[in-house]
Amino acid sequence: MTTTPRYHHALLLVPLYVSLAWLGMWLAAKPPSSLTVVWLPSGIGLIMLLLAGRRGLPLVLLSSAIANAGGWLYFGGSWGTALLAGLLLAPFDSLQSWLAWRGCGAPRRLLHDVAGLQRFFWRVCLLPPLLTTWAMYLINHALGAPATAQGHLAGLAMMTSGDCLGLFVVTPLYLVLREVPWPRLAGLTLKIAALVALPLLLAQGVHPWLIWLLGLTLIYVAIRYRIVGSSIAVALLTLASLLLLLSELGPQLAYEHSLSYVALSLMILSVGLAPHCIGLVIQQLDDVNHTLEQRVAERTRALREVQKQLETMAYSDSLTGLGNRHAFYIRLQEEQERATRRGRRFALALLDIDHFKRINDSYGHQTGDEVLRAVAVLMQDSVRVIDRVYRWGGEEFMILFPDAGADDAMVPLQRICQLIGMQPVTTAKGELYTSVSIGVTEFAGRHDAIDALLGRVDALLYQAKRDGRNRIAR
Repeated sequence: MTTTPRYHHALLLVPLYVSLAWLGMWLAAKPPSSLTVVWLPSGIGLIMLLLAGRRGLPLVLLSSAIANAGGWLYFGGSWGTALLAGLLLAPFDSLQSWLAWRGCGAPRRLLHDVAGLQRFFWRVCLLPPLLTTWAMYLINHALGAPATAQGHLAGLAMMTSGDCLGLFVVTPLYLVLREVPWPRLAGLTLKIAALVALPLLLAQGVHPWLIWLLGLTLIYVAIRYRIVGSSIAVALLTLASLLLLLSELGPQLAYEHSLSYVALSLMILSVGLAPHCIGLVIQQLDDVNHTLEQRVAERTRALREVQKQLETMAYSDSLTGLGNRHAFYIRLQEEQERATRRGRRFALALLDIDHFKRINDSYGHQTGDEVLRAVAVLMQDSVRVIDRVYRWGGEEFMILFPDAGADDAMVPLQRICQLIGMQPVTTAKGELYTSVSIGVTEFAGRHDAIDALLGRVDALLYQAKRDGRNRIAR
């Protein structure tokens, strides 16, 4: 049979279960009671099943058998009684862990919200002990365990509250803190320990009524550190209250001495539920805010994408991918202002595909589109990186040459003219030859208006057409 790391972790909890059980029995030997205030092994047994599933049941059974047998030997029982106690009590401890495990449902959702906390309290902490502790109490009594001073009902109440508190304290620590890095966990525990200790010390050293500051402290911890903090605080409160009880200093001693354990268990359960609720509510608000922030971020990204698409549609030609007439006007105005301010020059060329209407009429508009795209690619590949090619409209294109005069622009324009005239365009209808006519001019200075510049380059284009096409006019 193969094992998994989670099963190995559950296996490592066996000595912890036994050690905590024997510690609880040792504490139970202290006055005022013969039962312990909190039975931590009940929570450890549940964690075994959370780690290993049903395969953890034999581990709980083994741990309980060893713990109960050892406990009876510690209290002076015979070997036969100890073995019988281990065999009889272990199935009920295992049943309690199994019922609590089944009550958890999806563990990750158990302490995710207030509804999960309610399910945790009723189905995990309360119901399993109520269904099993009475049988374990009867077995212990039948084997010779002494009853409490207040009778069997008080003893059963103490045993049930101890198991319930063990589940209530240990389970949240496992469910919540397994997600917290150990360095952060250590620092957080020290901070919360100091906060919990302060009202307890004030109640013992100044006035007992100051114990009510503990409630405010737990609320602050829940608000500040959410369910993680409240889980640590409840565990520390349980430990501190137990120490005070054993020292006969706890506030719960206002009750009859033998019932002080029950009073302490109920106090921790009631006091612990409130910060858990507060921590979960705030955590839910955090989750909602995080979800809203994510949605806002997603919507913002989507809006930016739409904005980018709209800008692309507004400033680029969908057929060729070149800048459109609107983009050209913006860049031309910027270039004119820059050239005027710095005393620079720039050249402007207007290109027209010769006899393009014949291509559309003879081969169809789809073939004409292929020719336009091919000519656009060739022009972009033939100019400098800083030069910009725009689709002016129809079969006409504009090329802007920053920091260049008409003479400088002639070199790439002649290359474009020659390549288009010599290289056929491959289309779905076959290879087609075409040519371009080009007019080129340059910015004449600060008094050269944009309309005048465009008028000159347009006139030069038509001059190239009149002179026979497939040529450059300047």
